[in-house]
Amino acid sequence: MAWRIEESVIRGEIDNRVRGRVTGRIWFAGRAEPVELNLMGDCWRDLAGRRLEFTNPDPKAGDLGNFSAEQKGLAGDISASRKVKVPDIPLDQIGEYYAAKKPFPWHWGNSLHLEWFSESNGRVVIESAGYELKIVGEPTWEMTAAEEEAQRRANGAAITAYMDQLTGAATEPGEEDFEEESEED
Repeated sequence: MAWRIEESVIRGEIDNRVRGRVTGRIWFAGRAEPVELNLMGDCWRDLAGRRLEFTNPDPKAGDLGNFSAEQKGLAGDISASRKVKVPDIPLDQIGEYYAAKKPFPWHWGNSLHLEWFSESNGRVVIESAGYELKIVGEPTWEMTAAEEEAQRRANGAAITAYMDQLTGAATEPGEEDFEEESEED
């Protein structure tokens, strides 16, 4: 299960100006100090080599009591260009459209998608199409298409390793011993 904490975000900054390292700070409603990010890996191509600042126009306090103030781990999918359906009506009206079996009006929009695998909290996801986003300064490096593909593979490996850890998909105790004995017979 992932921490989905986008509603509690007040503002934040993500910095990938150093290859192989994503750092940042995120301020949350109900928490005095920002959470510090120190992640291995890179953002997707749109944010690679860049510093991004973001603001939530409508933050809400949430339960972050067990959320570590220092987030160390692996970068997952980090992008500000993921396309999502954005409702053109208030969210509380979507149920009315659904009940009437009518499609609700929407448009495609960019979504900020921050995912990482924390040593202390596991998988963390912040995703919103409603944040205000600002790239600060000039990029320090550009990601090639080949590097982007390698990053996507690394992100896939990170989520696979995380899921394996959750489900205990590693070899069951004694399974290796059985296979070795079978080969000797």
